[in-house]
Amino acid sequence: MPNNNNASEFDRLSSRFNSIKAALPQKAAIVMVNFFKRNFDVGGFVDQPFQKWKKSTYPGARKTMVHSGNTRREIRKIRITRMRVVGGIANHNHYAKIHNEGGKIPVTPKMRRFFWAKYKETGKEYWKGMALTKKTHFTIPKRQFIGSSKALEKAIDRLIINELRNVQR
Repeated sequence: MPNNNNASEFDRLSSRFNSIKAALPQKAAIVMVNFFKRNFDVGGFVDQPFQKWKKSTYPGARKTMVHSGNTRREIRKIRITRMRVVGGIANHNHYAKIHNEGGKIPVTPKMRRFFWAKYKETGKEYWKGMALTKKTHFTIPKRQFIGSSKALEKAIDRLIINELRNVQR
């Protein structure tokens, strides 16, 4: 019986597979964070089908959901284990959740003072209308940027397949 010493080849492949398996959650987390941040560039939640955000009426926004860029910058990897990767807003940004899920916020006297101050500062009728509104709450439309997505699942599947193909090389 000939001695085919495939044990060394098997050990090499096994070692490469284990190193890729250890690095895969970190790479998947990077793909996930970049995917969520890209939603701000395209103006909606990338899924199947694409969910475009309702246009913002706020006069200071450069684009919908982009005024200062803080929410986008705060998207990061929160927890990475071998079995689970979690990404989101790390420092509990108080307005990110309401934008992601939609909902209602009450109109407070402090908000009205802010609207009057902005009106006096800018002279824009938008702020005067906000200060004089009879509404007791504002409805924030759902502008999802973080969540489960078929497109994200496909991107992570492609990453895994490419990494497994690299084991053979």
